[in-house]
Amino acid sequence: MSNKNNVVEMFDDIAPVYDKINRRLSFRTDIGWRRKLRKAVSQLPHDKIIDISSGTGDLAIELAKLNPQKLVAADPAAKMLEIATIKFKKRNIAAETSVCYAEALPFDSDSFDLATCSFGIRNFASLEKGLAEIKRILNSNGHAAILEFGMPQGFFWRNLYRFYFNRILPLRGKRLSQHQSAYSYLNQTVNQFPYGKEMEAILLAAGFNIVKTRKLSGGIAWMYIVKKS
Repeated sequence: MSNKNNVVEMFDDIAPVYDKINRRLSFRTDIGWRRKLRKAVSQLPHDKIIDISSGTGDLAIELAKLNPQKLVAADPAAKMLEIATIKFKKRNIAAETSVCYAEALPFDSDSFDLATCSFGIRNFASLEKGLAEIKRILNSNGHAAILEFGMPQGFFWRNLYRFYFNRILPLRGKRLSQHQSAYSYLNQTVNQFPYGKEMEAILLAAGFNIVKTRKLSGGIAWMYIVKKS
């Protein structure tokens, strides 16, 4: 599923059950990961925030606790953002939404203090172009905060997680979502995507300085805080 339009169509298809499935498959651990990102960026400039690949808006909802002057949830999947909008209204969150690809963000250069992306950067059609766009829209003191999957480091946990992730998760995801390929796609992209030092090297090459890299849950997820250089 390399075509970016096919990927967007897939996320639109599973949008109504996306939140419920994520909670079940992650055993609600994803909620804590987003909370840790919000705490990690709380001391950084955050008057104007854009959450890229925002999906159904979970991270944007967490970031709203920072009381930014402007909060934008951006995602190419319109049906995902429709659900995000409903969630924002229920919580009285004044967030804007923008249906757009990360590789072509419809915002002026130097217009945000903070850009975030949780578990969506591996879905960029072009990681290089997406990171270039993030750098472009950040101001001179701007930061980006990224959450993405990786692999646990310890031998025992790494192999146990791989068994769950490669054998059990795709089958459970397929049953819960009633979608033929969505959670096989998740499995494939996570297995192929760089993390740790390899991801740091990509971020450095894209023109960012590494502020902090943190393993979460033993390395199942990774958090990268970077500053525009």
